[in-house]
Amino acid sequence: MTWEKIPAGEAPGCYHSPGTDKGVMVGRVVRVRPHPGGENIWLADVDTGTDGPLQIVWGGAQIVKEGDLVPVAQPGTWLPATTEKPNPYKKRRRRYRGMMSEGMLFSLAELGWDSSVTDRVALLDGSLGLRVGESLESRYVDGRDIVRAAADIVGAGSRAVP
Repeated sequence: MTWEKIPAGEAPGCYHSPGTDKGVMVGRVVRVRPHPGGENIWLADVDTGTDGPLQIVWGGAQIVKEGDLVPVAQPGTWLPATTEKPNPYKKRRRRYRGMMSEGMLFSLAELGWDSSVTDRVALLDGSLGLRVGESLESRYVDGRDIVRAAADIVGAGSRAVP
């Protein structure tokens, strides 16, 4: 995957977030709670260093905890084509079972770092000096270098990173 900025309004296969010019960025989880409308669906308030925390809905294994660093896309971020979505697409605010989601948390597969890890949010390694609001493109060499291993995460199952 390439990490490059693109002009607002264009959508070749890379990330871009108009207004922040940061694309996928580092967020810190402020609060986690179950979604009132379903099982294995969660709500997180995530600080991205902007006006206030974003409420984000996600599903899958509940490994995200308060204080965790996570990869976040705010509304307006262009995301690359996937097998489910054959064209680049723009992340928008939307409702999931009645609750507003103001962004997206990523799995390793969605980041293009490990296609086998699709069912859990990638947790970033806070010991590497990552800062809330920092663009991941400024840190990208190999995603495995900034992601916590599943062995270090309670409830993650098999290793998230080879």
